[in-house]
Amino acid sequence: AKFAVDVRAGQKTGFFLDQRDNRRVVRAHAAGQTVLNVFCYTGGFSLHAAIGGATRVTSVDIAGPAIAGLAHNVALSGLAAEQHEGVTADAFDFFARSIQRKRTWDLVIVDPPSFAPSEKAKPAALSAYKKLALRALEVVSAGGRFALASCSSHVTEADLLDLVSG
Repeated sequence: AKFAVDVRAGQKTGFFLDQRDNRRVVRAHAAGQTVLNVFCYTGGFSLHAAIGGATRVTSVDIAGPAIAGLAHNVALSGLAAEQHEGVTADAFDFFARSIQRKRTWDLVIVDPPSFAPSEKAKPAALSAYKKLALRALEVVSAGGRFALASCSSHVTEADLLDLVSG
């Protein structure tokens, strides 16, 4: 996978290195799968899914420049553009449309921006993560996989596991 990184105008550093191991996991589970990457930014998970053999990758981000960056990274990595669908949309709107159309994916990845910039914001963040997870789970194919991440230091792995266990 090859990525162009904008260290001046990109989000934070322009790329999130802390997700390297998780991207490798996605790559290992993507063969023959349809993949949805929501809050895709410039496609870290999307490219690794494609390299891992995904049959089709749909990448969603509210920011048009992020989707343009994804298209650039697909080309940089020598991947087939026709296997990628870049969508500029709000995540909740995208999920609502997909649910209405009964569209599903085999592997759904949701890695939103921080919903909890402080400990005080944690209860509202957990509520937002739960709403997001519920919508995302509705578009996971029967027998499919779901990955949820949080980049907030105030939301722990245990919090997320508790959230989705019900």
